[in-house]
Amino acid sequence: MLKTQLKQTGFLGKSLLAVAIVTTTTASYAAESIDQLATRIGMDHFRDAIKKGDRNAFITLPAKGYKNGLTGLLLKTNAYIDPEYSFADCDVDTVIVSVQEHKTLPGCRVSLKLATKDPNGSYRDKGIRVEYAIATGSQKFIANNSTWAQHVISGDKMLEGALRPAKVTNQTEQMCMGMAQFTANVTEGRNGGMTKNEYYQRLDNMNSKSDVTPQMIALYKSFVDYVYAHPKQDGKVSAAFIYTNCMNKF
Repeated sequence: MLKTQLKQTGFLGKSLLAVAIVTTTTASYAAESIDQLATRIGMDHFRDAIKKGDRNAFITLPAKGYKNGLTGLLLKTNAYIDPEYSFADCDVDTVIVSVQEHKTLPGCRVSLKLATKDPNGSYRDKGIRVEYAIATGSQKFIANNSTWAQHVISGDKMLEGALRPAKVTNQTEQMCMGMAQFTANVTEGRNGGMTKNEYYQRLDNMNSKSDVTPQMIALYKSFVDYVYAHPKQDGKVSAAFIYTNCMNKF
């Protein structure tokens, strides 16, 4: 009986403690300023990540079905954040509570323009903006007048579908990116002292592979020719030239 009472008392004590913690936390959030909110959610971290185009900083932005939040979705779909058109800010009326009633609250928002990234480092706009917001005193991010953010939070896979190219397009892009990367590698090798004949020999040695055709070897030799015909051109420029020409032919 005593053990039962102690267990019940212990459970009750823990429950009261939990309630006290939640109450205290909620109360402190309710009274927080915009600056305190910005510190709590790490706005400087968001801003720095946007500036660098770093996809790994958005794990706290909710994305149902992904352990790492929005970061997990971006990595899975190979989507990037375009630094030029993305931002994170805090203001007295930045969180939209009701579009119809035009109600806003003080808080912070993270607005991300999604893009693909070319081998030369430039971004290609996908025409999709995902915007989250969190009000002072709140404990979670919401979709801030953003249909795409609503899709991500609900986990209905609509954004994933929009970011995922058609199968043929995806295969084409991967092929073109592979050619561009090969060209960049050859440029780096050339700058390191590799000769054109050495690359020719490496390609000729692939003749024995069942999935390599003479046409493929000839094509890749043309990339080697291009690199050595432009000795002052760096790898990014060479890769971008090959990638663009490849994509334009399909």
